[in-house]
Amino acid sequence: MTRLTDRLRTVRKRRAFAWAALGYAAIVFAGALFGAEITLRSKTRWVKGVFVPVGRRGNEVYLPAGAETLSRGVVGVVPIRPNRGHAVLGGGKLAGTLVRRAVLQERGVLPNGALAWVSTFVYNGTPAQLGIAFEHTAVSTPLGDMPAWHIPPTGERPERSDTLVVVVHGHGGQRAQALRMLPALQRTGTGSLFVTFRNAYGAPRSQNGYLTLGDQEAEDVLAALDWARDHGYKRVILYGFSMGGNIVLSVLRDKHQPFPLPVLGVALDCPVLDWRATILWQGQRFGLPKFLARHVATFTQWVVTRRSGQDFDTVDQLRAAPKFTLPMILWHGTRDRTIPVSQADALAAARPDLIEYHRVEGAKHIRCWNIDPEKYDGQLEAFISRVLERQL
Repeated sequence: MTRLTDRLRTVRKRRAFAWAALGYAAIVFAGALFGAEITLRSKTRWVKGVFVPVGRRGNEVYLPAGAETLSRGVVGVVPIRPNRGHAVLGGGKLAGTLVRRAVLQERGVLPNGALAWVSTFVYNGTPAQLGIAFEHTAVSTPLGDMPAWHIPPTGERPERSDTLVVVVHGHGGQRAQALRMLPALQRTGTGSLFVTFRNAYGAPRSQNGYLTLGDQEAEDVLAALDWARDHGYKRVILYGFSMGGNIVLSVLRDKHQPFPLPVLGVALDCPVLDWRATILWQGQRFGLPKFLARHVATFTQWVVTRRSGQDFDTVDQLRAAPKFTLPMILWHGTRDRTIPVSQADALAAARPDLIEYHRVEGAKHIRCWNIDPEKYDGQLEAFISRVLERQL
């Protein structure tokens, strides 16, 4: 009887272990499939923000307290029609269940009681939202025409009017996310080209529809260099946000050189530098225990590679750092929950001879500008001036 009881207990333990292992494998499998889908296909039409009622008293605006309205630094407000306009609001102060912010800039009308879009990306339209003249254009690639905005030089600094800054948005992002920096770019006297890339919203689709995390997207930015040459520009500066940072660094690989025209420098805002580490970070961000996050991340990478042929080494910019030769400016926020700031720390430590690094305390992902717009703009303008003077 004792033997039979012991055998039953052993069978139950084995079954329990088997079910536990099966459940664990199911979690890893489901997490990997979800992670791979986001990694390969993410694209969004709308700029991230929230719709809230706006209270206004004089030069102050009151917004319901929430994650977006409580964000540190500057936010933008766009009232819903029939009201038209745009306002830039300063830092917020909690007032009961509301957030009070001062109006720093205003175009059009932002009336009391309006329903409005509020976002840390500040703008959600085109350069016209800032009152800046621009033209819709397209960058020709083998996949088709990539939509772009061209903002010509102001002409106030004619010696710089032959320079184009190519601005590249990130994974699931939109060109409008970089409009915050456009006034500073205009003050440098250069032209700007806000581009997109294959499989992003509104852009041509590749055969499988998968992103390559910076690898093949670099070809679309190279095509933008051809566009620049064909439109009379003589030199280029690359400016990438998030995955756009990986894309512009991928442009620098030996296989893409010589360039259609000289690339003088690179600006990076919260770039993805190591996709393996980023995928692991994302698992931990969503609350997975470290051991489970590691397994999900490893399997996610395997699924991505099986589905798209992705070579993670090709887009590992930390490994590529010894080969970089161009001056760079790099911003990264300490509260970035999308890309760990440790990646920027590692790149800056690897190439202090090339990189001017600004580690922005309290900034979220690609929100470094919001913490101190004047300081960020000054750093960007000084960097562009320095790389232009360096060529002379």
